[in-house]
Amino acid sequence: MSQPGRQAELYLNDRLVGIVEVRSSDNSWHFGVFTPNADFTRFAPLFGRWSLLMHADEDADRLTSAASQELRETEIEIDRLRAKMRMLASGEWCELQQINIDGDLIDWKT
Repeated sequence: MSQPGRQAELYLNDRLVGIVEVRSSDNSWHFGVFTPNADFTRFAPLFGRWSLLMHADEDADRLTSAASQELRETEIEIDRLRAKMRMLASGEWCELQQINIDGDLIDWKT
């Protein structure tokens, strides 16, 4: 799973939503580039909201309590998704414990 340059299909709630190119790993976290397909549009608002909240108060030391609460709720929604990847070279499946998509960047925990 962690070999840079490998590609995988990303599935959310059993829908193929795009291709991931693995770039690097750090313990159980992996990082890559995500290329969505048309089926990702149903999930895009959720990840877009997460991304906006993560970057909302970049100039501040901390998130406002309202932004922090909305971020927490959004992360709970993301964690409820059934996320998994299928490595293209081997066909190996991997269940994801956590996933974040920010533009074309993706990170996930196995």
